[in-house]
Amino acid sequence: MGKTKNIQSIERAAAILELFENSNIEKSVKEISASLSLSKSTVFGLINTLANLGYLQQNPETLKYSLGAKLLALGSSVSSNNIYKKAANAHLQKLSFMFQETCLLAVEENGFVVYIDKTESSSSISINTKIGTKKELFCTGVGKCFLAFMPKQNADNIISLGLRKITPNTICDKDILYKELEIIRQRGYAYDNEEYETGISCVAAPIFNKRGSIIASLSLTGPTARIREIKMETLSKALVETSKTITKELDI
Repeated sequence: MGKTKNIQSIERAAAILELFENSNIEKSVKEISASLSLSKSTVFGLINTLANLGYLQQNPETLKYSLGAKLLALGSSVSSNNIYKKAANAHLQKLSFMFQETCLLAVEENGFVVYIDKTESSSSISINTKIGTKKELFCTGVGKCFLAFMPKQNADNIISLGLRKITPNTICDKDILYKELEIIRQRGYAYDNEEYETGISCVAAPIFNKRGSIIASLSLTGPTARIREIKMETLSKALVETSKTITKELDI
């Protein structure tokens, strides 16, 4: 596949943000325009959009610009995800080796789970889920862990958006889903019984911080027939113990 051409407006917006990379000094439209050899009208339109989106902020006294809170939030998210991966990866590899299946690590962002790490054993069947993939919470083991252990109002808001049928096993009845979430809270782990992909099942466990808030979730995923061959008590115990170890090592 040939290399696609970059979109000029996005290139210019990125260049504006990068001007602040090694400096906290505020910059005016004129200064940014001169630095990038662009017209002030072009720069003003880009800056105005970036400010409206929260990536830049304007000082009302000097009318100059600096980096906005949105970039700080994004940076914190990336930093946190890297910390989680570093703490969890060796444990994911151990689980993959022990059970010969794929292990996944996920975080929650804006009502979706996002997979941030993946390990496979030499003999596991490759699972389609890639790092960076987003999935809905109600139809995945890691996602149901978040729904079960996040503040109830947050879970209610996400569930109120609707439950769509993805496979014949997807839970689309809110009352049934709420009952399952209560069971997950009681036993400390969740199942995905072919609810996102037919033929694929998983067991998942939550990872908490020191305050008891869920910050991530891990799962062991594989073909349903093979997952069912493993004693569920053995599998769930291993995941819960691993999640507790990761929580302890994160120390956050």
